[in-house]
Amino acid sequence: MLRWFLALALLLPAVTSVQAADRHTLTVGVQSLRNTLDPAMALANAGFPLTNNSFDTLIRRDFAANEAGTSARLAPGLATSWRRIDDLTLEVTLREGVTFHNGAALTSADVKFTFERLLDPDAKYTRARFQLGNIERIETPDDLTVRFVTKKPDPILEKMLAYPGSSIVPKDYFEQVGFDGFGRKPVGAGPYRVLEFIDNDRVVMEAFADYWDGAPPAATLTFREIPEVSSRITALANGEVDIINSIPPDQLAAIERLNCCEVRDVLVNSHVLNYRTGHPAMADKRFRQGLNLAIDRELLTKALWDGRAMVTHSHQYEEWNELFNPARPKFAYDPAKAKALIEASDYAGQKLQFITHPVYYTNGLTAAQAIVEMWRKVGVNAEVRVDENWSSVSQKDSSIEVRNLSDWLIVPDPNATILWSWSITALWDGNEDFVKLGEDAATTLDPKLRFAKYQKMLDMFEDEAPGTVLYRAREFYGVRSQLTWRPFSVYMMDFRASNLSFE
Repeated sequence: MLRWFLALALLLPAVTSVQAADRHTLTVGVQSLRNTLDPAMALANAGFPLTNNSFDTLIRRDFAANEAGTSARLAPGLATSWRRIDDLTLEVTLREGVTFHNGAALTSADVKFTFERLLDPDAKYTRARFQLGNIERIETPDDLTVRFVTKKPDPILEKMLAYPGSSIVPKDYFEQVGFDGFGRKPVGAGPYRVLEFIDNDRVVMEAFADYWDGAPPAATLTFREIPEVSSRITALANGEVDIINSIPPDQLAAIERLNCCEVRDVLVNSHVLNYRTGHPAMADKRFRQGLNLAIDRELLTKALWDGRAMVTHSHQYEEWNELFNPARPKFAYDPAKAKALIEASDYAGQKLQFITHPVYYTNGLTAAQAIVEMWRKVGVNAEVRVDENWSSVSQKDSSIEVRNLSDWLIVPDPNATILWSWSITALWDGNEDFVKLGEDAATTLDPKLRFAKYQKMLDMFEDEAPGTVLYRAREFYGVRSQLTWRPFSVYMMDFRASNLSFE
């Protein structure tokens, strides 16, 4: 009996430790939240961390497969395997025993519904429908088998199934609550389920114990909207939050001085400029070419990013692997040529407004102010317009002459970066030939032919100058030192057990 009591006494601290670990909470201070949690609508940098932790895709992008956290390798998700049956058909096998947050079992019917709702021409998923529009139909031979049949050959379909907009939703629940209800109270099959969603304030999630890849380590996961950088740093220092995002380089020292915390970072996507080519002041491509040549990108990376941002070889990424062309030159800086082009163009001195959000993009406002000064030096009447409702301004709003955005790298393929960036989110009128070439490239299975088509698209983009790429940015996070967690590219915060633990 004494030995039994001694054994129990030795066991109790371990039990208490496990229970304490189960009560770990994680709070993340972010600069912005989205107004919906529907994964096919929250298609932006601020939405991806939320949907990535509450939903799963059939195939997952394994960011952690390289040391930089930018890997494009694909790994099993809700599907355990996939295979090409022919040039138009991809078959996936679903994982057995997966349940949604409401306890419903995941079947092929949910997968079929997920994509058919996006492809419905009357649905509000305009962007997702463009991105997935090559899907002709979805077949479901049995509960665990799904076949995607495309209209044309599709070399990137597997990558699209790993795209957050392709997250699987439960058919019965979605039909019960409808589009608006699902955006407010979503149900997914990810590691955390949503408990509370308050606009412009917070999203609260709790661990989903039945998650197929193991219960996540945080009992609750809260995303708090804290727009101001200084307020996010203060919240981190005071222990109100455990992680903060979007820290500009000039504030990194403030975090490094805190005994509690450290800076962690990862390369993300690029900051770009969009020009409304149909605006009278912007109609002459010589003027737009001049704007691009007047931007000293190397100076911007040194002054604003401490040299840690990257000037790219045209609009490309190394994650494209064989489709990346390292021989393509970087964007040129030539103020004398810029001034000559602007003087030779039809530009007549009209005021040019550069619209930007005050805090959404790290260094977004500061970069806008610097670029406007560069343009003024070559004879452009430009000014910055700060708009806190910037994200709600329609693309069709004629008041947008120049704006800053980030590009599409969430799918590591030129189809997303080149075609999507300069069609669905661009202000480029008359880009029909560009779009047609992009659609051809996206339905070409031969990598060499795809490479040639994308190089031609980059030639068209640089000549027509519907905007430009500034630099590939780096996202800096402030993290409490006791957390084992690493950031991934394209703002993909992952708090699964494979990427998070508490000391």
